[in-house]
Amino acid sequence: MQSIVTDSSPDPSASQHHGMKVSKGRSASAVLALSLGCFSFVSTELMPVGVLPALAQGLHVSLGVAGYLVTIFAFMVALTAAPLTSLLGHINRKTLMSGLLAVCCIGNLITFLASGYFVVFIGRILVAAAIGVFWSTAVVTAVHLVAARNAVRATSIVFGGVSLAAVLGVPAGSMLGDLYGWRAVFAALSVLSLIVFMLIVWSVPAVRISRTAKRGAMSSVLKSRSLLAIFGITAFVVTGNFLAYTYIAPYLEQVARQSAAQISLLLLVYGAAGVVTNFAIGPFAARAPRASLGVVTVLLGVSLACLNTAALSHTAVIVTLAAWGAAYGALPVLLQTLVFKEASKIEGGADAATSINVSVFNAAIGLGSLVGGLLINLAGPLPIPFVSAAFALAGLAVLFVSRERKARRS
Repeated sequence: MQSIVTDSSPDPSASQHHGMKVSKGRSASAVLALSLGCFSFVSTELMPVGVLPALAQGLHVSLGVAGYLVTIFAFMVALTAAPLTSLLGHINRKTLMSGLLAVCCIGNLITFLASGYFVVFIGRILVAAAIGVFWSTAVVTAVHLVAARNAVRATSIVFGGVSLAAVLGVPAGSMLGDLYGWRAVFAALSVLSLIVFMLIVWSVPAVRISRTAKRGAMSSVLKSRSLLAIFGITAFVVTGNFLAYTYIAPYLEQVARQSAAQISLLLLVYGAAGVVTNFAIGPFAARAPRASLGVVTVLLGVSLACLNTAALSHTAVIVTLAAWGAAYGALPVLLQTLVFKEASKIEGGADAATSINVSVFNAAIGLGSLVGGLLINLAGPLPIPFVSAAFALAGLAVLFVSRERKARRS
């Protein structure tokens, strides 16, 4: 890939990284800043999950309608990620990434100050328009800032921000919301976005990664059976996860009979398990990503299927949520590693495949929260774990079918 670095002063500690010269220290700082950016954005996307009952009460809407703040956000990302990434991809990455974080900061500030549901909706739509571009370009930028041998590690670190948002950001937000109310959570997210904005301005070089997605790259990606299979796995597994996760707070309250304080602690258990697997999965993702994804998907499906039974015991709930969190924590890294692996066979395929995967991922978040909202409004939270597990099982089926086809072709 051809790249242009606007800061080309010689640096004895610099090394050649995918066509650009960036010092190792600056590369590491930039990758961490991009990971924090993903954490800020995805925490914003998912935060209504952690404060859903209080948010619904404060805005005078039902739990299902409050949950649609996640649904609409995710669908907006799915619709805008690819076209906006293509439109804005020519901007140098320092300007692009810092500008997107500024939008995130403003959107969270609007939500914090909102007088009603419609204003919250506007604030979230603003952030949704920015997150798809950031998510699509952050990992590609990080990979181009490091040596080729460190590409999987850079992917793991950047997508660690995505995983940590669900497994750590939301539980932390839930605890903050219990103490100071749901508005304080979005005020904190606004401050966090501002801090990350400053880190990106300081660390990310003003590089332009050329539009490697030559004409036909998007078409080639969409014709790749291997990539379509990965997108299908993403769709089913992420839908299943967020069908349950979006409504985990009311589920734990109404079915497992947990208090608000216990729910916050349980979400931290979920988060801690996810943090461990997010970083531990890296070596397995590098050596055997498909087999690792199969194991993780089985763990996800089993933990979701056992949730209703586990709800009878506090200890069982802890174990089940830990297993669920461990499974989800590994998913984004494994899925993106597979996308990169298959997209590398297509010239200019990385940007195109990543933007499509981001769209699919967020469409799945939207679909999961939508189906979960319909279920909880119609039948309560009890059926949610079984329907979620069914989606995970469908993802596992796609994985096995695609693996068999790949084996026959080779």
